[in-house]
Amino acid sequence: MAGNRTMVGAVCGTVTGLAWGGMFVVAKSAYGRLDPFHLTAVRFLFAASIFCVLLLLVEGKGAFRLEGRAAGLWLLSTVGFAGFNFCTYVGLEHIPAQSSALIMATMPLVTVLVMWARTRKAPPAVTLGLVVLALLGVAMVLGNGNPVRVLTGGLGYGGLLTLLGVVGWMTYTTGSAGYPGWSALRYTTLTCLLGTGSILVITLVATLAGWIPDPGPVQYVRVWWQILYVVIAATSVATLTWNTAFRKLGPSNGVLFINLVPITAFVIQAFRGHRPTVYEGIGVALVLVALFASNAYSRRRAAAEAARRGSVAAPVAASSGAGTAREADVVRVRAAGRGPDRRET
Repeated sequence: MAGNRTMVGAVCGTVTGLAWGGMFVVAKSAYGRLDPFHLTAVRFLFAASIFCVLLLLVEGKGAFRLEGRAAGLWLLSTVGFAGFNFCTYVGLEHIPAQSSALIMATMPLVTVLVMWARTRKAPPAVTLGLVVLALLGVAMVLGNGNPVRVLTGGLGYGGLLTLLGVVGWMTYTTGSAGYPGWSALRYTTLTCLLGTGSILVITLVATLAGWIPDPGPVQYVRVWWQILYVVIAATSVATLTWNTAFRKLGPSNGVLFINLVPITAFVIQAFRGHRPTVYEGIGVALVLVALFASNAYSRRRAAAEAARRGSVAAPVAASSGAGTAREADVVRVRAAGRGPDRRET
């Protein structure tokens, strides 16, 4: 059973990493005809419809109940779906697809900071050091070998937006812990549905206000295959497999598959003619080393903590057992002592 659970989680994590790795390249290729806001809106309009049909078929009408938690769920959905996708897609207009994918790969370490803010409990110094190492790797790529450029404007508008989007997505993802009784499909569907509502409202307001262009139907037709990819592969499939991987493997293991995102993006771009620079190679290596080291360190800490708790629990259990045995002996002695008294009376 545990082996099957791990296998399912690993397959789901791999599918997510590959699908999202290609998403940045595919989405950017549509920008000549369709802006990020309308691409995001049509993407989630279709994806939410697919999720609703799946949930209805699998779990029935009752699964659509919000159980009095609409406000909190809507906030998580808006931060996750609207915040992440608008930030990353708009940011993608200003940085290369592979750079955007690399920033996305910092999700495991951004999770450390998100959980720090939520629990008010500081992570270990080693973990914080690995966060800095990963960010240094990203800075190497964005600064073209000079990380200091990030601090002096090298990160740019696109990089900052993408990083902000990552924070929003991890806030949404870790928020699923508040819904332990819900299946991954139910959590994904209801949050996607609420998040899509926010996306459509924001896009409509921005269009009517003239902040973004109003594309005609022809523009959607011209990028039909990009829409098909982001709706089916990058959203309907990848979002569900992402949440499933987290449920099956746990956050620390499930999030590791995000490493496939920049690797996939760099490979696709290489086939399209991009030749990775030495600095890009060093930056990607630093990020991957930090991610794997962080995972290994967290595993060791968890194992040590479990061993410590076991060593503390064993003497307590033994002492409790001895005490129980002694109490039973006293009861038997007292019962034996009262027996003759009753017979004599």
